[in-house]
Amino acid sequence: MVRAGILKGMPAALSATPLAEGTASTFDVTSIMSDAVTSVQGQAFDVLKIVVPAIALVVGAVVCVKFGISWIKKIRG
Repeated sequence: MVRAGILKGMPAALSATPLAEGTASTFDVTSIMSDAVTSVQGQAFDVLKIVVPAIALVVGAVVCVKFGISWIKKIRG
């Protein structure tokens, strides 16, 4: 048994609709793959918008702490 929530986000081209006799299926692989690649690309860029600044912040903090500790060591002698 398939839950209704799983099929909610399914593209129209993949939905299971019965075909009348003598009609051809309109399954367009090119369109589906193009939509999938566009969707994955958008999700990847959304993740990068969050991850890259976080990584830059952490690396900057580590560099500042290292330079700060070496600078304090130089002052103390």
